[in-house]
Amino acid sequence: MTKGLYYFAHPYTCRDSDGNYVHAGEEANFRLCCVRSGELLRRGFNIYSPVIHSHPIHIATPEFLKNHEHEMWYELDNEFIARTCWNGIIMAPEWEKSTGCTHEKKMFEDMGLQVFYYQNMIDSCEVL
Repeated sequence: MTKGLYYFAHPYTCRDSDGNYVHAGEEANFRLCCVRSGELLRRGFNIYSPVIHSHPIHIATPEFLKNHEHEMWYELDNEFIARTCWNGIIMAPEWEKSTGCTHEKKMFEDMGLQVFYYQNMIDSCEVL
């Protein structure tokens, strides 16, 4: 692993069987992403996680919650991916179940950047 900046793709959106957004599930995914991000940072990886950046804003803005705003966040994430000099993307556990993570992974692959997996990173690097 080289020093640099890595994008941490983590599942976030949570829907019930009727397709309704479940904010408690999104809150749980946010908190799990924070824990996992901390573990990566403790191992020396400089990461950007869109879940950690956007969730507090999403929750604190009643209009976003009321309108179930998610598309705006996808657009912002895509801008970050396209305009930033990344070393690669780190895929969180269960990324395969996330439409957003799958899309992000494809964007990195299309740019010819490396794809890493969270558990491999945790297992192969010591805590600083």
